[in-house]
Amino acid sequence: MSERILDGLTGDDVFNHGAGTSSWHEGEDMQPFSARELEDRGYEAGGHGARHLTRAHVAASDLILVATTGHLGFIAEHYPEAAGKTFLVRTFGRVAEDAADELPDGDVNTRGKALVALAELHRADYDETDLSDPWGMSRAVYATIADQLEAALKPVAIALEGGS
Repeated sequence: MSERILDGLTGDDVFNHGAGTSSWHEGEDMQPFSARELEDRGYEAGGHGARHLTRAHVAASDLILVATTGHLGFIAEHYPEAAGKTFLVRTFGRVAEDAADELPDGDVNTRGKALVALAELHRADYDETDLSDPWGMSRAVYATIADQLEAALKPVAIALEGGS
């Protein structure tokens, strides 16, 4: 859901893609409750296929947002070079909200790099807040997760694009 929500909140200058830390569900469609939740909120849900995170994804990414501290650990263990650009999505949203006024004018790339640098500098100032895994839970749980993702990703989109 996070990939599609961020995509819906940003313009064409922000490229984002999702991937999982295991290949367990690789190639599968999005979970039906995720798809319905996205569609009900006006986001695109079609055409999704689960994929496994690769070194190429990590290398091509300026920012990696993860759901849990377990995912942070996974990145640190398997891709230690990416630890400085990897953040919990809910925590990063709070950083983005606080840092938006400190970012330089410029394009998404300039603002994004500055945002990641500020987030790394102030990482210890924020509590780590995991996003729960709704797998196998009720539609209401998926709605709660979507609410949390929107709350986290709206400030990211604003910070990147310089809007309000």
